Amino acid sequence: MLRISKIAAVGAMMLIAFGLKAQNTYSPYSVFGVGDLQGMGLAHNLAMGGVGISTANPFHLNNKNPALLTANRVVVFETAVTMEQKDLSTEELAQQNTTGGLGYIAFGFPVIRDVWTMSVGLMPYSIVNYESQDLGFVPGTDAILATTFNGSGGITQAYFASGLKLLKGLSVGFRAAYLFGSIRQETEFFVENTNYLTASVTRNAFSDIAFSFGAAYRLELVKDQNYLNFGVTYDLGGDRNVTRLERLERRDLSGDPQTPRDDPPYLVTDDLEGSLQLPAAVGLGIGFEKALKWTVAADFTTSKWSEYRGFDGGLEGLADRTEIAIGGSYIPDPFAVGSYMKRVTYMLGFNYQNTPYLVNDQQIDDFGINFGVAFPLRNISRLTLAFKVGQRGTTDNDLIQERYYRAFLGITINDNKWFIRRKFD
Repeated sequence: MLRISKIAAVGAMMLIAFGLKAQNTYSPYSVFGVGDLQGMGLAHNLAMGGVGISTANPFHLNNKNPALLTANRVVVFETAVTMEQKDLSTEELAQQNTTGGLGYIAFGFPVIRDVWTMSVGLMPYSIVNYESQDLGFVPGTDAILATTFNGSGGITQAYFASGLKLLKGLSVGFRAAYLFGSIRQETEFFVENTNYLTASVTRNAFSDIAFSFGAAYRLELVKDQNYLNFGVTYDLGGDRNVTRLERLERRDLSGDPQTPRDDPPYLVTDDLEGSLQLPAAVGLGIGFEKALKWTVAADFTTSKWSEYRGFDGGLEGLADRTEIAIGGSYIPDPFAVGSYMKRVTYMLGFNYQNTPYLVNDQQIDDFGINFGVAFPLRNISRLTLAFKVGQRGTTDNDLIQERYYRAFLGITINDNKWFIRRKFD
């Protein structure tokens, strides 16, 4: 039989090689800032509206609050496949996009069981994926000018996290994430009756470290395993190193460059070092649970994206981001031997946020309803199906409305035999 460790290794290599290069979402609003922020939630968090700052699950890793990693008493490997269908519309136009791919990889293991747990992983921090067109006239003439704007790429984070239990019920944790990747944005111009295109290309390459901290407290209310949980997280803001390339290109009508890419005057800047200022973020969570039976939780997070500064050091007109998530889970009977469906975890939640995107003096909001199920597998592993139906923005005030449908297939492999020395072969 194929060992769990081999399955985890193959999955890790697939994700590193292919998965995180995929564009798992499409949004015109990803033109702003560093793109569409992805958060730290795994599939089981997303099925409950995104909660996880105060609540932990022994069968899953907690990526929302590193302090709660201590709940994992066995080795855990997690990965997920995502798919999204999005309907975009204005008052006059409509468009549909489908995206998807492999989403994340996470691996955790207890160093000292019930006391100290570590985790490493790879997942997107932000995604940029958009394209739009505008028709007008060349100034002073009646020649039609077609302008195309498009962006791609994003920021990926490779992280290390650790959670440590200090006292009964009290734990703390931290996460260090290496942010890397590049965001490419270009503007392409075409004037009618010409046989070439002109393009302006900008690419920002990211390479820096970000730190997050967390704390959690679990208060036992009665002896029947009922608990009141509290959690807090803090993401440290500050400058992040960026290297910029700017280039002008003359292209044929198929989009292929006609001019050298790396010779003046077409190369405006190359390897120009600078920084972006990312904001700090604070998260608060509260939850109530009966161990291995049911959980109800609420999270609140806020970050001051109004203080975000771009490569040139200027403010870019973003707004402060706030998010509220409420959700829960229920297992009818986790120890039922004769009924498989009673051992299934059922999850439900909703999520509302004021995104950082400020367009036409209106902040774009986002609301979603989440639900899902987690099926128990052999060796206390899990197969999680999570879904979200949501809407971002409105068609009023010349804005774009996004109605989206997201699906997540998460695989959690738990193994309590790792790091155990065999006495007999």
